[in-house]
Amino acid sequence: MNVYDAIMERRTIRKFLQKKVSEKDLLKLIDCGRVAAYGANIQPLKFAVIDNEETVKKLYPLTKWAGYLTDGAPKEDERPLSYIAVLGDTSIRQNGMFECEAGAAVTTMMLEAVEMGLATCWLGALQREEIKKLLGLDEKLNVVYLLAVGYPNQKSKMVDMKNGDVKYYEDENGVINVPKRSMEEVLIKL
Repeated sequence: MNVYDAIMERRTIRKFLQKKVSEKDLLKLIDCGRVAAYGANIQPLKFAVIDNEETVKKLYPLTKWAGYLTDGAPKEDERPLSYIAVLGDTSIRQNGMFECEAGAAVTTMMLEAVEMGLATCWLGALQREEIKKLLGLDEKLNVVYLLAVGYPNQKSKMVDMKNGDVKYYEDENGVINVPKRSMEEVLIKL
């Protein structure tokens, strides 16, 4: 698979098979995030694997899933068994602005996950302080994002956007349809 194909194939998945992702594979994803693009090469991010069953169960209620879907959150037997926490180290970047680098790192990890046959869900609607306490993180580490990682138990596809409606939806076959703007709409010809 080439990078373009991985980009076109990657979709957010919120329902996972109850099959553990190996530590080796999770570390490979973190390795991809580690070498992502960083402004001024400061590299202010740290990463944590969360795959302990008890911690994963306590983590789930501190997250929000699929705002556009009525029943989009994974049920107990569809939840991810692993997360990668993306953490901002305030001893490296004091201003607490980590979103740009974290976005690059998460995107890089998601694309490698596609290559590996894994599914991901980038989570940003989080109870960050509660997660920080749950994980017992050092004061200098801020929770920026979580990346849910697992084996897909759901299909998702791109569809043409109609009337500017960005809301993704589940069709009659249980497939999540994700509207995307057309090339003609996003391309500014100079």
